[in-house]
Amino acid sequence: MPLSELQKIIDSALFYKQTNSLPDYEGKILTLLFANPSLRTLLSFESGMKKMRGSVNTLQLAGSWQFEYKNGAVMNGGTQEHIKEAAQVISRYSDVIGLRNSQLITTTQTHNEAFEWDYLKKDEALTQLAHYATKPIINMESNMYHPCQSLADMMTIQDELGEVKKKKYVLTWVPHVKALPLATPHSQFLTPSIFGMDVTLVAPDGFPLDEDVIKLAEEKSSESGGSITFANNQREALKGADVVVAKSWASLDFFGDWDAENKHRNRFSDWMIDEEKMKSTNEAIFLHCLPLRRNVEVSDAVLDSSYSKIIDEAENRMWAQMSLISYLLNKSNENLTR
Repeated sequence: MPLSELQKIIDSALFYKQTNSLPDYEGKILTLLFANPSLRTLLSFESGMKKMRGSVNTLQLAGSWQFEYKNGAVMNGGTQEHIKEAAQVISRYSDVIGLRNSQLITTTQTHNEAFEWDYLKKDEALTQLAHYATKPIINMESNMYHPCQSLADMMTIQDELGEVKKKKYVLTWVPHVKALPLATPHSQFLTPSIFGMDVTLVAPDGFPLDEDVIKLAEEKSSESGGSITFANNQREALKGADVVVAKSWASLDFFGDWDAENKHRNRFSDWMIDEEKMKSTNEAIFLHCLPLRRNVEVSDAVLDSSYSKIIDEAENRMWAQMSLISYLLNKSNENLTR
């Protein structure tokens, strides 16, 4: 989506929040498909649609038929319904469809062992649903991207700072007790690049982002007049920052070998964000997508400070997604009247 369209969505989201003047979508249905647990994503979409007087169907995919995504599959195994039929049927019941399907999200410290990164990054479930559905699809988090999170982040940054172009934005890796998905940091790296911010990605050795995401961000940054810097000295990278975004993610260098990944990750427990590190910034605002491990990723003092905007950021998920739904419904209406 081009910068101009993203900005329209954010402008509308800020207007909704500031005025509570909302579109009326009575009779419209948002269907949410969740293959993973959720707190903010589920509640922000449901609450937002209900505020606009629309209806919501929420389906936990673990309680439904298991979908087959491969074309030409001989379905004599554990899957009961092909996405080709399912996507078309769901479309008949819906006006907008959201899917959350990340094979890397777990609620325990164990990890899914069955997939390689080169397969996971194809996001087969999302791409196949989008291919066969006849209604707009929202990515509520896949293996590669979490665009709704970064949209809310940018809304929060603009609400706090105003003009964001050339402001210093630091996305920093932080410690965690287990390897986490890369979708959120991918989007949190790409989106500020689209908006022309001076983006610094700082992480220890062994924690690169996907090379295709890096290439795309560099292209977008060049188009928007921003810049991208890569660093592995966290304290130096934070100096002069206007925005600090903290997030943990898995090591692609050790991806799938979780014992080795865990051993490598545990070397960097001193990467936690604390008050001392934040003092070197340009009175930066602090963001984190949540959930987080207090005093592992970020100290209590930072999280409970006045410059921490994590609760506003979480609320803005709802407003940004309301605006996105409105954008998609209006686009659908335009297509129908052509």
